[in-house]
Amino acid sequence: MNISPAQTIKRNAIAQWLGLALGLIALGALLVFNLYREFAGAATREQDRLAAQARVISDNMEFQLASANRALESVARELRASGSPSRLQTVTLHLKSFASTMSGVASINVLDAKGRIVASNRPESIGTNLSRRDYFQMIKQRPNAGMLYVSPPFKTILGVFAINITKMISGPRGEFEGVVSATLDPDYFKTLMASVLYAPDMWVSVAHGDGQLFLMIPEREHVQGMNLQQPGSFFTRHQNSGKEAEVLTGTVYATKEVRMMALHTVHPVSLKMDKSLVVAVSRDLDTIFQFRRRDAVTQAALFGLIATVSILGLYIFQRGQLRFERQTIEAAAALQQSAERLQLATDASGIGVWDYDLAENRLVWDDSMYALYGIDRASVSSSYDVWYNSVLPEDRPALDAALHATLYERAPYMPSFRIRRGDSGLRYIQARARIYYDAAGKPVRLVGTNEDITERKALQDKLEVQANQDYLTGLFNRRHFLEQGQVEFARMLRYGESLSVFMLDVDRFKGINDTYGHKTGDIVLQKLSEVLRQTLRTFDIIGRFGGEEFAVLLPETDAQKAHEVAERLREITARTDVALEGGLLLRFTVSIGVATLKDKTTTLDMLLNQADKALYRAKEGGRNKVCVAD
Repeated sequence: MNISPAQTIKRNAIAQWLGLALGLIALGALLVFNLYREFAGAATREQDRLAAQARVISDNMEFQLASANRALESVARELRASGSPSRLQTVTLHLKSFASTMSGVASINVLDAKGRIVASNRPESIGTNLSRRDYFQMIKQRPNAGMLYVSPPFKTILGVFAINITKMISGPRGEFEGVVSATLDPDYFKTLMASVLYAPDMWVSVAHGDGQLFLMIPEREHVQGMNLQQPGSFFTRHQNSGKEAEVLTGTVYATKEVRMMALHTVHPVSLKMDKSLVVAVSRDLDTIFQFRRRDAVTQAALFGLIATVSILGLYIFQRGQLRFERQTIEAAAALQQSAERLQLATDASGIGVWDYDLAENRLVWDDSMYALYGIDRASVSSSYDVWYNSVLPEDRPALDAALHATLYERAPYMPSFRIRRGDSGLRYIQARARIYYDAAGKPVRLVGTNEDITERKALQDKLEVQANQDYLTGLFNRRHFLEQGQVEFARMLRYGESLSVFMLDVDRFKGINDTYGHKTGDIVLQKLSEVLRQTLRTFDIIGRFGGEEFAVLLPETDAQKAHEVAERLREITARTDVALEGGLLLRFTVSIGVATLKDKTTTLDMLLNQADKALYRAKEGGRNKVCVAD
């Protein structure tokens, strides 16, 4: 059967429209898939960052609770050995010593069986009757000498909203004879919570296990003491899950905001606590995805432009097939105009388009590609040579591997690489491409885009540094110190090398803050960080654990050498001047605990714990001392 030219043109037109539709569907699907991956990746990265910050606060709170628990147990044992609390008011001096060495504790009180304060680090509180306090009545009615009681938030006799942790004092036959109670310092935890804020829309909160909100930074009006244990609230969902840590999204009960929130329950196995604390670190959900939404709008607009231009071009092209030569020429001019519009669109978007003919090994660039590489189109004869020679040599193997995987394994072509551009130095490029096959299934062509992602990469690198560094001193934060320390610790064990650790603490740091202000306290911590960098070796690992506490890991260092280094560090610190306003000079000292790896069964946590106990002995021994773990 003969087919007329009109029928042939009609069939070709239908095939062309079907091809264009499939192409646009594929391109749209690729854009949607990429956007989905970018949104999912952004959500995952933000979840990890929030969870890491919540863990930092939780670890510090666990450390403070453990330290306070040891102090309370020490006082309780002393009182059991000495007799009734009412006859042991001289223990006040001992309580002052404990309170001054524990930055997270505001006050420590001893109450007799009638609820009267008989000893305190604050002498003005002695004689006050606190028998009506819930934390006193709770222990009196349900006494348990081994339990660490965590009270709900309440207003102290000093008018401060706080939480108490309490231990029972038992008599010779285990009877109730009173309590020893420590009030957690809200200002310390506010400083700790503020230290993890890396974005303006963040806030951090701590709640009691029964649901009462204890602290929120930045502070909000009318939320302190709010009961969060409500149906559907983040707090209730987290408690019902039974998980130690998780990240949730939704509407916050306390503030009615839509946020992403990382929650972490503080309830260490080593402490027998009657109630837990819950740390929450959150960000505004709209702010997290703000940049991604802008990308989505930009890409959607670009896709709409490409679709519009493509449809218009095909329509004009097909109409040209039905007209005479004059009309064909007019249609060609219209197509040229459409191509120019498409070029303008790609120029404006900062994305270069390229076409790689595999059979002829020929690479064709549009004008945006030459602009992306900072090259005058008229000055080069081969865009392939420009592309390959602009890439850093160390990145070429990965590019070759990506092309091989795309051609022979049908993997997506999405490599990233670096180029040298004369006007702006080193640039990061993200490439994406679609492969085309002939009727036999052989790859014949790659059509793709190159995008300059230098600024985006710099922002990602900056965020990664912020996640690993302590904001005040520039040293490793606790999490990153432990990560790097575990790597170095494993290496020392593998090769049988010696290894030592320091735990050091600024002496009387609370007094510096109280006397000169927190700004001076920050300067002291920065000055100590500078002394650590200058005194220790470049491969020693230094981290700030929180507050005025620092840790150091010294590879290939035995006990004798570690002691010598610690003494030298202590002496240099004691001679270091801190310049204050008005020309005043301040000097400070540190106490250092030293521990050295002696047994292959010892872990890094165990070694740090040994050093921490040695540090505690140095503090008890008068400060400005170095003590070596047994």
